[in-house]
Amino acid sequence: MKNQILRCKCVDMSVDGQGIARAGDLVVFVKGMITGEEADVKIIAEKKNYSFGIIDKLIVSSPYRVVSDCPIAYKCGGCDLRHIDYSYQLKIKKDVLVNTFKGYAVKDIVPCEERFYYRNKVQIPVRDHKMGFYRRFSNDIVEFDDCLIESDIANQIISDLKKIMIGKPCEKMIRHVLVKHGKGTNEVMVAFISKSLNIDLSDIVAYLKEKYPSIVSIILNLNDKETNVILGNEEKLLYGRDHIFDIYDGIRVKLSLKSFYQVNHEIMEKLYKRVKEVSEISENDKILDLYCGIGTISLYLSRYCKQVTGVEIVKEAVDNAKDNAVMNGFTNSEFILADASKDMDEYLDDKDIVILDPPRKGISKQLIDSLIAKNVKRIVYVSCNPATLYRDLELMKKHYEISAIEPFDMFPYTVHVESLVSLKRKV
Repeated sequence: MKNQILRCKCVDMSVDGQGIARAGDLVVFVKGMITGEEADVKIIAEKKNYSFGIIDKLIVSSPYRVVSDCPIAYKCGGCDLRHIDYSYQLKIKKDVLVNTFKGYAVKDIVPCEERFYYRNKVQIPVRDHKMGFYRRFSNDIVEFDDCLIESDIANQIISDLKKIMIGKPCEKMIRHVLVKHGKGTNEVMVAFISKSLNIDLSDIVAYLKEKYPSIVSIILNLNDKETNVILGNEEKLLYGRDHIFDIYDGIRVKLSLKSFYQVNHEIMEKLYKRVKEVSEISENDKILDLYCGIGTISLYLSRYCKQVTGVEIVKEAVDNAKDNAVMNGFTNSEFILADASKDMDEYLDDKDIVILDPPRKGISKQLIDSLIAKNVKRIVYVSCNPATLYRDLELMKKHYEISAIEPFDMFPYTVHVESLVSLKRKV
């Protein structure tokens, strides 16, 4: 059946943004197809119970289909929904959440107003004399001139590096280029992730320094291991500082190369404001912020409570968090280097509120058991993965009243969404 062309009707959308189409009893996943559309679909891969296809000819078009403004959106693995009207993108994402969170209420998604050039961090692979994004499910590089979701200055820097770095002796040693942009300060960091620290980038550094005054940090990071992890543990400062600064809601923060920071400045501020509201903070509350990163939520909340303790496993982030507290004059914040998925009992004892903002894998069963055993009164859970959030809520619902899921469009034009939920201990 491979390479056969079948007339299909799209009946739904998958969690990864593909159309779920049917040709008789055959289910076909079709990238770029929208619910309600009909198309002649070319089968490109077959599995036991379903197939994958691509649109050969669109027969019936959705009223929500728009002409993609990105010439490589279909090839690139970044934007999944570029061909869909923004209001309908939000509906698609909410539908996925409703289907995921069976038994829970889901609110409408908080939209993003600044949907272009919103990402403050970009990681660009360098391979086969090319710089660009990986094609989905492959190691092929898709080059671009202007990514519509990456920071505008990052686009300019990457464009220049393609001209001055590709074809030079140093190129074969560079694995990735990483750009961080502090939207609130306009400070920029450029990092070259290399197979060796013994490479000469002096000409490139001089060029970047002269052309971009906003670049205040240039770093060479060593990663000589053949893994999917981008950053290595050793780095060398080539220019300026080993960090940049950013500002959100009047708070100034230091960002090192390995520091986690929300990629969308606008939605980050809206999300943190809502975290504060749903946690119902009072001036006498003590808060434990687990997976705190550089302390962005901790510092935001410290202005409204008695004390905040942040826990984070990345040393560089903890160092940044401590510096950020001092820099902003917050004396009621402390930050601890520890693994939040392990034993947190000693930190939970006197806490009124616990904030959870874990990576995609969610929180551990051990932590859930501790939260329940320590009778934590209020929990606010921020998640970038609906599947693991649902799993964790199911383990806590016997002991907690769980609010409606509140989604935020942290990642416009992609299938991803940030979610917020609050939990109150049952009496």
